Amino acid sequence: MINEFDHRVLGAKYNLFSFFEEGPGFPVWHEGGLRIKNALIEYWRKVHQAHGYKEIQSPILLDKELWQRSGHCDYFEENMYFSSIDKRDFAIKPMSCPGAILVFKQKKRSHVELPLRLCEMGYVHRNENSGSLHGLMRARAFVQDDAHIFCSEYDLLSEIKNIIQLIHVIMEHCGLKQYHFELSLKAEGKKQYLGSDDDWDFAQQKLEEALIESGLPIVKRLGEAKFYGPSLDLQIKDVHGRSWQCSSIQLDFNLPSRFQLHYFDEKGERKIPYMLHRAIYGSLERFIGIMLENYGKDLPFWMHPMQYKILSIESAVNEYAEEIAKELQSKGYFAALDLSNRPLKEKIRRSHEEIVHSLIIVGKREMEERKIVIKEMRGSGQKELNWEEFSGKS
Repeated sequence: MINEFDHRVLGAKYNLFSFFEEGPGFPVWHEGGLRIKNALIEYWRKVHQAHGYKEIQSPILLDKELWQRSGHCDYFEENMYFSSIDKRDFAIKPMSCPGAILVFKQKKRSHVELPLRLCEMGYVHRNENSGSLHGLMRARAFVQDDAHIFCSEYDLLSEIKNIIQLIHVIMEHCGLKQYHFELSLKAEGKKQYLGSDDDWDFAQQKLEEALIESGLPIVKRLGEAKFYGPSLDLQIKDVHGRSWQCSSIQLDFNLPSRFQLHYFDEKGERKIPYMLHRAIYGSLERFIGIMLENYGKDLPFWMHPMQYKILSIESAVNEYAEEIAKELQSKGYFAALDLSNRPLKEKIRRSHEEIVHSLIIVGKREMEERKIVIKEMRGSGQKELNWEEFSGKS
């Protein structure tokens, strides 16, 4: 049963995104939804640059042979889409790993370049079963904030701990507190995994060490590992008490060997790097779905699709209201205007039915004194401010 707090209901009500029969499982973003998405991406870029990541962008379509070599066609093919161009087979990427590998391989790498942290907002497609589709939470097309870190064994533990810390930073900034890590392990006795038992034991040990040194509990989940290595998976609780996997840290000892990756150490000898796959938002679409269900229209200000709505009390102050709107928009804020002749109470009532963070109310006195009245929609109070100070003109 769909309730009023379901992200699908909120998306339709506030005109954020849509789904159509012409593309089942493929979300279509509207302006307001894209504002949320782009705000998350902008923050992601800023924080990753500060943490030493280099952003790349790989093609959505790559030769099928690449995915055969990576093992995706052996273990993940039923979830992939394929195409043919000039009698050559291609795959639409379900994840961004091979693209990062191509970037690593495009030149000789020295130990001084490691750890090499490549991050990407990768647009990926997965052929999910139609019965499992669930709005933004499980879609067939989504953006994944992938990153691939190439490092030596010496740096492995510190890099995993750094990722855990970065996850905490981003979750805190987004106001999410109900989450925990799970250690996803392979199922005993099954053969759908790459690598030796010794490789798996080593990777599991490093992930466990990172949890212990980060002061986090160890929660093991047998049979939940990806085919190329164990992982630390972040489970976020939504307002309904359901858990959704978002962030993931996977230690991969297979793809570097399969693609013959190497770097030259201090002695000039070839060494195979370790490869960490990680995402923090995970699916950006799923993350937005969780945020909508947790916050509704009271999203944090920095990602809100309508940060300010300016209401004029009478037509004589419309020009002042327009000046405020233009100034806010020029500074990158999302601001709208209501210059209609409706009574102020009705304007405020209508605003409560929309997705608005704060109201700015201006009348003759505010115009004459160059002031504004700000009212947050989720609160009962309001405050009066000097416009020049608020806008940074003074």
